[in-house]
Amino acid sequence: MPVLFVPPTQVVPYDAERFSEQKKVMDEFRAQAVALWQGRAKEEIATGVFRGGRTFDWNFPFDALLQTFFIYPSTSTQRVGEVARVAALFRKDNCQLLGSAVVWGSEWSKLLPSDISRDELSKLKETPSRDFSKSRSPVRLNVDGRAFWGTTMAWITEAYLGDRLAAEGLVVHSDLSSLACFRTKAEKIIATANNANSTERESKAKDDKRADDVPPLKRGHRQVRVILEGVKAKEPLRWPSAKGLFSYISLPLNNKTKNGGQEVIKESQFSPALLSKQISDQLKTLLHDLGDTNIRIAKREGRFVTVERGLAYGLRIGMHLVGPDGAKLHVIRFDNKSGLEDAAILLIRADSKGKPLAEGSNLQLDPTIFPAK
Repeated sequence: MPVLFVPPTQVVPYDAERFSEQKKVMDEFRAQAVALWQGRAKEEIATGVFRGGRTFDWNFPFDALLQTFFIYPSTSTQRVGEVARVAALFRKDNCQLLGSAVVWGSEWSKLLPSDISRDELSKLKETPSRDFSKSRSPVRLNVDGRAFWGTTMAWITEAYLGDRLAAEGLVVHSDLSSLACFRTKAEKIIATANNANSTERESKAKDDKRADDVPPLKRGHRQVRVILEGVKAKEPLRWPSAKGLFSYISLPLNNKTKNGGQEVIKESQFSPALLSKQISDQLKTLLHDLGDTNIRIAKREGRFVTVERGLAYGLRIGMHLVGPDGAKLHVIRFDNKSGLEDAAILLIRADSKGKPLAEGSNLQLDPTIFPAK
């Protein structure tokens, strides 16, 4: 049966004393989150890096990871309460963020700007059922915080932005997954929790059956890079301001997207809701339908053509493609200096004399199984 893995709550920025002082409250918060899906406790991890984590049976056809965080002011010398509690849910097989919820701390909720909604933990309940059937560019989030409250702002903003994008059906890879989502001892924990081999095979079969419905997240296709700089409020105000920059990077070739230049975040009261809207609205114009079978030629130079579908779209060196009027090509290399996104260079092996390939022509993957007979 599929398993929900729940590691111990993380304190941000890390503070061993806070973890010890608030452990009971943190455990209660984790329990409230698990209760949303009526998880049935299996075992508690007693040793290793995930000591204190728990596994639960749950009623969805895939293994999942529930991460929880207590986020404190990152530059405060006073022992104030947490700014926010965050719960984030991930698919375990591909580290995809399904959704997150931010619950503001009681000490800070009355200071929030009017445009920030007061989320309830219950909003996380429906995230395992979100529709990700539209195959669009996977997104990699990278949020960095600096200066006053920088770390605090970065973690909260990533939770807001990730949930906003996931709610729109995008596959999101976020650092909120931490190390528990990768091939670590967590894999052994889940395997142990599945107990009987027959049950484990049944769980895997169900996951394999769903594989066609959920885009695999091997790596991001569009990286959102955000740099936030916190600004301390003037007394007697306590809620800080934020400014910074954000940009979009085309992965895995790491070149800036043509329409996604560096944008300025003007200084204003810190509002992760407004920041997320500003960043996600522009990102939508830079995404591609990965289910589109047509690969458009961006330019032709002699016997070579450049297409804007590279590694992120599944092309590999040596892969064969076909075009109109009997054209045949194969991939020879990738290029991140042409000014084109995800650029792959193809050699034309066969072309029509009457209608040669030109810019705008559509190519498709060659369905021939090699070696061809």
